[in-house]
Amino acid sequence: SPKQADIMVVTGSVNHKNVSVLKNLYDQMPSPKAVVAVGACASTGGVFHSCYNVIGGVDKILPVDVYVPGCCPRPEAILDGIVQAAGILENKRKDNDKGDTK
Repeated sequence: SPKQADIMVVTGSVNHKNVSVLKNLYDQMPSPKAVVAVGACASTGGVFHSCYNVIGGVDKILPVDVYVPGCCPRPEAILDGIVQAAGILENKRKDNDKGDTK
């Protein structure tokens, strides 16, 4: 359930039909949250970037925290990207806690 998720992992290109679904899932996630774009398709649209229905990378729709390169990315790179996102998420939590004390 997105209501219990901290990190969203996007693994494919974004097209016009899935924009609203992607935004809806992101909006259901509690803050702070992080987004990981895995692979060339999620980052830029990849080999599908010139297709009529592909918007491009997920960063045109959502704020991306970590980009995992590759087509297809190595498993080690995916794990590293998720670990980086967990670190970013921890920093966001600390920043939120500092803002609460002011």
